[in-house]
Amino acid sequence: YKSEYDVSNWEEIPVPSNWQMLGYEVPIYTNFKYPFKKSAPAVMKTPKKFWTTYLNRNPVGSYRRNFTIPENWRGRQIFLGFDGVNSAFYVWVNGELVGYAEDSRLPSECNITKYLRPGENILAVEVYRFSDGSYLEDQDFWRMSGIFREVKLISRDSVFVRDFYIKTELDKNYQDALLKIRLQIANYNPAPKFALAEITLLDDSGKRLIDKLNGKVEVPSQGESELILEQLVKNPKKWSAEEPNVYKMLLSLKDQAGKTLEVIPWNLGFRSVEIKNAQLLVNGKPIYIKGVNRHEIDPNLGQVVTLERMIQDIKIMKQNNINAVRTAHYPNVSKWYELCDLYGIYLWDEANIESHGYGTYIPQRISAWSDFKQAHIERVSRMIERDKNHPSVIIFSLGNEAGVGPNLASARKWAKTNYPELIIAYEGGFMYGGLHSDIFSSMYTRPHQLVPFYKLWGRGKPYILVEYAHAMGNSTGNFQEYWDIFESHPNLQGGFIWDWVDQAFRKKSEDGKEFWAYGGDYGDKPNDDNFCTNGLVLPDRTPHPGLKEVKKVYQNIKVEPIDLLNGKLSIKNKFFFSDLSFVQGYWELTEDGIVIKKGRLPQLFTPAQTSEELTIKELSLERIKSELKPKAEYHLKLWFSLAMDMPWAEKGHIIAFEQFRIPYPNPLPLMKREPEFWSYPEVKLNETDSAFIITGENFKVMIGKKSGAIESWEVNHRPLITSALVPNFWRAPTDNDRGNGMPKKLKVWKNAGENREVLKITATQEMPQVLRIQCLIKLSAGNSKLTNTYDIFGNGEILVRFDLKPDPDLPVIPRIGMQMSIPGEFDNVQWFGRGPEENYWDRKTGYPVGIYSMKVDELFFPYIEPQESGNRTETRWVSFTNDQGFGILVKAEERTHPRIGDYLLPKYKVIDEGLATIDFSAWHFKMEELEKNKHPYQIKRSEDITVNIDYKQMGVGGDDSWLAWPHKEYQLPSKNYYYYQFWLIPKLK
Repeated sequence: YKSEYDVSNWEEIPVPSNWQMLGYEVPIYTNFKYPFKKSAPAVMKTPKKFWTTYLNRNPVGSYRRNFTIPENWRGRQIFLGFDGVNSAFYVWVNGELVGYAEDSRLPSECNITKYLRPGENILAVEVYRFSDGSYLEDQDFWRMSGIFREVKLISRDSVFVRDFYIKTELDKNYQDALLKIRLQIANYNPAPKFALAEITLLDDSGKRLIDKLNGKVEVPSQGESELILEQLVKNPKKWSAEEPNVYKMLLSLKDQAGKTLEVIPWNLGFRSVEIKNAQLLVNGKPIYIKGVNRHEIDPNLGQVVTLERMIQDIKIMKQNNINAVRTAHYPNVSKWYELCDLYGIYLWDEANIESHGYGTYIPQRISAWSDFKQAHIERVSRMIERDKNHPSVIIFSLGNEAGVGPNLASARKWAKTNYPELIIAYEGGFMYGGLHSDIFSSMYTRPHQLVPFYKLWGRGKPYILVEYAHAMGNSTGNFQEYWDIFESHPNLQGGFIWDWVDQAFRKKSEDGKEFWAYGGDYGDKPNDDNFCTNGLVLPDRTPHPGLKEVKKVYQNIKVEPIDLLNGKLSIKNKFFFSDLSFVQGYWELTEDGIVIKKGRLPQLFTPAQTSEELTIKELSLERIKSELKPKAEYHLKLWFSLAMDMPWAEKGHIIAFEQFRIPYPNPLPLMKREPEFWSYPEVKLNETDSAFIITGENFKVMIGKKSGAIESWEVNHRPLITSALVPNFWRAPTDNDRGNGMPKKLKVWKNAGENREVLKITATQEMPQVLRIQCLIKLSAGNSKLTNTYDIFGNGEILVRFDLKPDPDLPVIPRIGMQMSIPGEFDNVQWFGRGPEENYWDRKTGYPVGIYSMKVDELFFPYIEPQESGNRTETRWVSFTNDQGFGILVKAEERTHPRIGDYLLPKYKVIDEGLATIDFSAWHFKMEELEKNKHPYQIKRSEDITVNIDYKQMGVGGDDSWLAWPHKEYQLPSKNYYYYQFWLIPKLK
């Protein structure tokens, strides 16, 4: 730091940056384990030998740069500001110590005027990776360091506005507003000075709402004076996340002669936030928090966030109906708040306090240690002082997972003493009666627990989940269940999903393959593996498939059927402030997935929180009955898109949809008629010691006696399968599965299909055109029995029936289905079912039924750690073909089929006559590749395609990723009897 010290051989480094992202030591990911020896306040004690910090106990980054003050700054006050430095740092100017600071997520600023000299100056900064402040920054994120936010030089007159506070007090009708602005004006001059403050308020067209609201005050030498300006404003446009109306405030400060000293622009929003009747109200309305937790993370830059990345986040959130963000778990870059003001996002602004590694309960928690009291107060007070004027900030939080204690009580007391009108919350809002919080809050409370938990502990406060729906990997199941409960209880007002973005960095393997790196990939120890990847989007902001479910559940337009057969519907506007004039509605009617009618809904003006009825006359049974086809399936889909461009999306962007299956009556009576297979060519059976070989005019099928499986299937001497169609009861564990112990607890099912024993296999030919092979199979899972039946018809089609009687003493079954491989050229996939993104039993409301087409590779989603992926539910049929259209059609069959059940094979037992659907997935690799590899790039690609044809697999879950299982209604209990059937049909063109 000494001016004469030679740094000519030092390397250049960009600022802002995390030095770990530039190759200087490594980032460390832990959830809440301190990456150094825990011994507060010390960070230099000896950790375990294998820890990263054993050799590099507390790295220090030394920064130097020269700068020159502009000539026109002479005689002014010069301030040096650091927006974010991790974790602690000293600052020198021209060799003189200026100061020391902690709290890596808030600005530190000092007046350096007296340290400056004419010409070139030298700034030196010494940054410590760890400090006693690190004990309060134990969030679930990467442990990184450096000057990672902006560094600023600011020039101001010797008389300037040091601070201001805006209050917009709405009247009891939430119409007119009393605008109050409290100014703190500082004077660095040796003599008192008069100052004139003037406020101008402009709307977005430049029209003046307030013209020169002003006041004058004398400011003592080297002191401050307070000035309060007030004005009643008649019915200004209000700010909300739905309608983020802001006015441009110009705060001018002038001297006694009328010379302008400075002009401060600010985006002012008129809004009120309060709690009444145990509800959180914005502008008098009990809003819902449709939120996410968001860490500041960039896949290339670490914890440096650019303007472009912030705007990208906000736009994707708004496009997916997310209206709120918890700044987990620290104050964000200042620009973030300005963007949320402009785009419309509610913010739960959180102090940089988490001491999770020291425990959150008595007696070990740091929030009770007296020597950390002032640090708690300052981290809360400085956050409030910085962010108090942003209309987007509706709640201030004392921090996260720091237990309860007198330090947090003192921080809350400071907030309520200085700003009694603010809503103060805390993650532990349920603990010890919610002593520190105006809001009752909890995390990962399961849907069925919400109401009893609130009744027991709520104490007349609004209930908001600070974390829920843990979105780690293939997750976000049973999300709709949360909102069914929220919307049924007035005091339950939503929550923040954990979390927004996978915290992983772009990295290359030794052989040059790019992948997303998580804990341990840098050799960092200790680490918590991939527990940092809990996002709704990948690090580059590619959406996870589950984001579509969130968008659907969070949508603010609901359509309810009144009389579908006559096209009568109810449209409910779930917005709190906006009518529906900004959207345009459309509808379409499909027949077996094909659009047969479509139209545009009339312009809607439905006021907020009301409903209106409408009738689509084209859908009435009287009009359409002559066009109906026997046994066809009809769906009505409605969607609502932006009728104009918005800052966050273009005109035409869809914000909501609904889909209904219309129960049109079958237009023709079901009459028994001669089945078409009477005209099929004959089939012949050739039995060998090892197999039944069935041949027809242009096909051959071989079913192994030992395997009980279709081992080969050829049409026109071309193979349609490359490995046998075998029972499968396993799935590659998801992150949620790994967390709840599924691989161990359900391992009895892993090889149950592979280790099977054929107890009996028979061939029956009751007529020349069809032959049945039936296999009784004992699975290796206890006393579980499986009967597979194959009916091979003379046209080459095969009806596969699957009857499973599990051992009732065994645990639930991960998956019930069959698996085979098909030629790699059959990689054109088309299906009629839910899509286009992957969907699961407990995550399917956001994926409408339709006909979709993709390549096999596009079906798979590359979660950061490989796991079950690519499933599609409620599939009526799916085809796999080459570019010439040759391949296989798999078609779900009804639980009883007239052609066989009524005419030929009365042995079929009717179990369920519901809608015939299957689940399917397909990959260009074996399923075991998903289990044994840690990153997608390690998956060994197969030429052939693995195809799963399933009755179902259990849901993916999502309440949390460490204990919770899929809800019982989305499990496959072993006490049940399972049965499904499907057709394998050759596609010749």
